[in-house]
Amino acid sequence: MAWQDTLKRISITAVPALLIAIVTISIIVKQPPDNDPVVLPGSPLAAFADIYPVRAAEDGHLYLDTKRFRQAVDYLSENPEPKAIADLIYLGQSNNVALLLSDDDKRAYQRLIERPDNAKLSNIEAQRDTVFQVYRDVVNGIGQTFAGTGVEIVLHDTRNPLKSVVALQNPITGRRLGDTNTNFGLELIRNYSLINKPSSSFISYELKLKDGRTIKSSTIPLYHGTYGLVGFICLNIDISKLNDRNPEAVAEFISNFKAINENQKVKEMVESARTNVTHTN
Repeated sequence: MAWQDTLKRISITAVPALLIAIVTISIIVKQPPDNDPVVLPGSPLAAFADIYPVRAAEDGHLYLDTKRFRQAVDYLSENPEPKAIADLIYLGQSNNVALLLSDDDKRAYQRLIERPDNAKLSNIEAQRDTVFQVYRDVVNGIGQTFAGTGVEIVLHDTRNPLKSVVALQNPITGRRLGDTNTNFGLELIRNYSLINKPSSSFISYELKLKDGRTIKSSTIPLYHGTYGLVGFICLNIDISKLNDRNPEAVAEFISNFKAINENQKVKEMVESARTNVTHTN
């Protein structure tokens, strides 16, 4: 019973805090930084199943299919879809695709990039920095708040699933910065892209890791005013040992969750604010 009471305390303290984190992210992602008012028309590249060049091998590993990449270049050269072209250029430049293409394919790709309407799309570093800096700060801040609790928070670049992870805190799933997305993540990208408009999040679903651990996950899509779907923020919570059979794990979770960093500057500001209120009244 004692540990059941402890688990109830986790629900009372941890769950509301995590919900606040999710709500905070949701509010921010609905108001993304967007200094470029131009909205690219058309469908995203991932919506074109026959030519989308990111594929999953039998073992689930993601790779760039150069044949499909060339097919995408040919198709979009003849049937311009600005949003899909932007995604293709972003994907190609992010993964140095020119090193993988034949000379003829390179020239076709270069002609697509050099079209007047596409010229600025090749500056993928500026795009990535503009789109993701605020989200990186959110992920790092929330992740550090839950340090040691088994609450992983990941920022994914959905336009480049081959180098998907651009921010990561409290890794529990073996992910590292720069890792690819998963086969499941690729399916999510395709599904969201077919809708091609801001859609709701997937909250509190169950995942099983290869080692058997049970993970409680939430996936929040990120939309940019110009490029559409650009990322996911994922919360993954290891709940495999948060039960009455593992009292030590429960106690460690609570201890880490309650941990507070002493910050003298914050104390001084709080005290100053109280003093100012007192004097005002």
